[in-house]
Amino acid sequence: MAKPMDRVEGKVRISHDLSAGEKLGTSNRKVRVKKCLDNLGIPCNLDEVPNIAILGAGGGLRAMIALYGTLDELQKQGLLDAIMYLCGVSGSTWCMASLYKHDNWTEKLQALEERMCARLDKVTWSLPKATKMLLEAAKDENYSLTDFWAYSVVYGMLHELDKGHLSDQKNAAENGKNPYPIYAAVDEQSFCKVTEYSSATWFEFTPHEASFTSYGASIPVEFFGSEYKNGEVKKKKEEKNMSYLQGLWGSAPGSRKENEKVIKDVFFGFFKGKKEPSSPFVVANEGCPEGSVEGFPTPTTEPEADDMEGVFQSDLEESSSGVFSLAPSTSESSAKASGNVPTTDTKKKSVMGDIKSSVGSMMDFARMWQKTTHGLLTWKWGTNNNFLYKCSALDSTDLVKEKVISLVDAGIAINCAFPLVLRPERKVKLILSFDYGPFEPFKAIKQAARYCKENCIPFPEIDEKLLQDPDNPSDCYIFRGEGAPTVMHFPLFNKVNCPAYVKEWKIRFTVVRFLYHMGDITKLLQSARLNVSNNKDKILQEIRHIMARSTKKARS
Repeated sequence: MAKPMDRVEGKVRISHDLSAGEKLGTSNRKVRVKKCLDNLGIPCNLDEVPNIAILGAGGGLRAMIALYGTLDELQKQGLLDAIMYLCGVSGSTWCMASLYKHDNWTEKLQALEERMCARLDKVTWSLPKATKMLLEAAKDENYSLTDFWAYSVVYGMLHELDKGHLSDQKNAAENGKNPYPIYAAVDEQSFCKVTEYSSATWFEFTPHEASFTSYGASIPVEFFGSEYKNGEVKKKKEEKNMSYLQGLWGSAPGSRKENEKVIKDVFFGFFKGKKEPSSPFVVANEGCPEGSVEGFPTPTTEPEADDMEGVFQSDLEESSSGVFSLAPSTSESSAKASGNVPTTDTKKKSVMGDIKSSVGSMMDFARMWQKTTHGLLTWKWGTNNNFLYKCSALDSTDLVKEKVISLVDAGIAINCAFPLVLRPERKVKLILSFDYGPFEPFKAIKQAARYCKENCIPFPEIDEKLLQDPDNPSDCYIFRGEGAPTVMHFPLFNKVNCPAYVKEWKIRFTVVRFLYHMGDITKLLQSARLNVSNNKDKILQEIRHIMARSTKKARS
């Protein structure tokens, strides 16, 4: 069967209508949602199936782990198959990206969660692999701090490099077995010109399209990053890999100024093995050696400023798999016991030789170093070719004058992607908002309410009387409104799931932790699960309520 012309040529699609792939995925998903609701004692016709969306907030590894717990508990309670959309910001997108590699992830969620726990509990990070990816990325004219962030920092947090592509998730999104995924970003240039309450700032990725939602402008996701002019592809470029996109979606949350501080600390710590006391990545942990960023290997030889090779001088030993470990290898321990220990110079030359052979020439390294340093000075972040460049169909916006765009973490706008699921074409009736973020637990929902008010989007009235105690919140808040979707908001830490530890756990499980040991992973998962299990009846009640409201509206 021939593919549509826009799919073959990558033409810009100007329409607020949903993509053909999303229509297919949600249509197939309806059958599964109906069956789930029937089993829950909420029978309905196929054309009456309500669209229910899960919103996973940003929050680094804390959000990634917590979203796993949320989804797993929804599955155990028989609720996950009732969900039509799964939409994430920042750390939540890391969880989603790992799940949608699997066409039937909802059917093996517990096994995937266990695999995630085992991976995060280790301290593994390959300097040659990270450097090789960086050197390759630096060959692109649009190399930016996002590349550095993705292949060093995010890789160090997730303990894996994913060279797959978002378009590979099409089957997982279309087959009806899983909720349809939406990944959030914002255009930093628009954000700086306006505010977080402007719809023009929001950008979304699905396995089918990359879109400026405000303009109704989309391209096939495999063409994201290609060169465009007047709505047509001028130079097709290789599709961005998932590690890069995870870096883009999950760049450090907060303001531009905060981002700049984070990247500078990590950049110089990455190459020098040093940390400044003010670094936001410093987390007190007995298992983290002094002089390291938690979760990263610890270089012990400080390089000279003018010695590029000195960057790689370290006492780290590389295992046979090419992954560095903080602990000495067994062979090294045996060598020490026998007195046959390689000299420091020999070890440095060996490590340097391995890296050189795997990552290329020093010219490549110099180019990467120069581009990364320039990115720090000019704040070049999330830079990609603008597919709306000189697009005559949208000549009323200044965006068409820009040859490149800068996409960053959506958490700098609203740390929960309400604007994306509130697109009227998606017809979402119930939103389950799970807040995993670093801010006070009501900030995102208050921002969403203001966003909707300024953009004339139906949204329930937020009763401020219910939000009087942000330091000791409840586990579930319900907001209803006539003609608006119902919103259920779940703060991660609350007086129900950890009554004596709300403040303590917010500090302990900081969003800038780079390493979680199994004990803390278990606590996070349990907190997220309790927010679902303790409120199952409320969720069912709200589903019944929106079904009754829809039936009443249809009869009238």
